[in-house]
Amino acid sequence: MMSEQRFDRIENTLETLTTKMDKLSESMSSVIRMEEKQLAAQDRLDNIDNRLNTHGVTLDNHSIKIATISKASGANEWFVRILLVAIVSSIAIILRS
Repeated sequence: MMSEQRFDRIENTLETLTTKMDKLSESMSSVIRMEEKQLAAQDRLDNIDNRLNTHGVTLDNHSIKIATISKASGANEWFVRILLVAIVSSIAIILRS
């Protein structure tokens, strides 16, 4: 009789351990899935960062080109103003004569 009770306790203990191991296995699977999701999210963020950096460099290049064009157009604007003043002055001198 003693041995039967002992076997029952051992069997109950083994069932408890099996249940706990199953729960531990499910928990580990959940942790692994979360880690995989985190790695995928980090990869997406790295990709977005790289794309933003590329766009930032492109915007910087466009800003430099715009600044260069603005300086050139400023000089052209003054040339056009001087040319208009010269034409108007020439016409005024011709009309006075």
